[in-house]
Amino acid sequence: MKNLICLFFISITIAARAQASLIEHEWKVTLIVVDDTGQPVASAKTGVGYYSKSQPASIDGLTDTNGVFIALHRAYSGILGFAVEKAGYYTTRQGYDLGFVYDEAKWNPTQTIILKRKIKPIPMYAKHIEGGPPAFDVPVGYDLVVGDWVAPNRKGLTTDIIFTGELNQKAKNNFDYKLTVSFPKQDDGIQEFDVPSYYLHSHGSELLSSQEAPTNNYQPQIIRTMSRHPGFGTKEDMNDPNHNYYFRVRTKVDDSGNIVAAHYGKIYGDFMQFSYYFNPTSNDRNVEFDPKQNLMTNMKPDEGVSAP
Repeated sequence: MKNLICLFFISITIAARAQASLIEHEWKVTLIVVDDTGQPVASAKTGVGYYSKSQPASIDGLTDTNGVFIALHRAYSGILGFAVEKAGYYTTRQGYDLGFVYDEAKWNPTQTIILKRKIKPIPMYAKHIEGGPPAFDVPVGYDLVVGDWVAPNRKGLTTDIIFTGELNQKAKNNFDYKLTVSFPKQDDGIQEFDVPSYYLHSHGSELLSSQEAPTNNYQPQIIRTMSRHPGFGTKEDMNDPNHNYYFRVRTKVDDSGNIVAAHYGKIYGDFMQFSYYFNPTSNDRNVEFDPKQNLMTNMKPDEGVSAP
């Protein structure tokens, strides 16, 4: 646990703070650890990281029967880092800023930490993608099982998602780009959920998504744009690592319009730098990926996926 919290604490990149003119005070943090149904998690390995004389240190222990862990120490200022883990759950990390000026309430926080349960991790087709469609101004399909653009552009066989990139470029740094993400079937779709990227910010659960994709509220398309013009810099609403998505593809309906078959999955990251996860079992909304059972083969090193 000590390695876990120290590595986390170092990873949040704290700027050095002058301590000579500050008065040392005691901080006390109460962590309440619950699962994703709100039930207390007892005997969870918990660590609270802090800086002592510019060196990372931690207070480690186990939550009690009520899921509570208390840590206290003295400090001048700084940031605390929390890390909680237990077999059968996904590790959660979280940061907390004490600030420069002592505040009794702020230096004695109570924080709730959610440990998501490992319910049923499954094999999935998972792959990381960077880079847009191979052609501009025409719709290009992508096959989530083959892991490639569809013919004639690449080796894909089934269009699961359609990417249409439209570029209006006057010069290298003077352009407008629009990317439309859509689907071949009327009841296919996508919906966004925003959470901080675990690997970018070292914050939150290592399972970014829920264990299951939603039943409905899928949208037929999303649009992302980027523009760059002299004197105005770059404006964009794409490539945001905090953007994540659920999707439904290969949808079939009966004569009454009821969905009788569909495949579900998720996307971590924004277009066009993202990792996708495709559940191969029809009508199964489970998106809890087992990183040891990736069904995608023959990938390049930078296309591998390790997050659940």
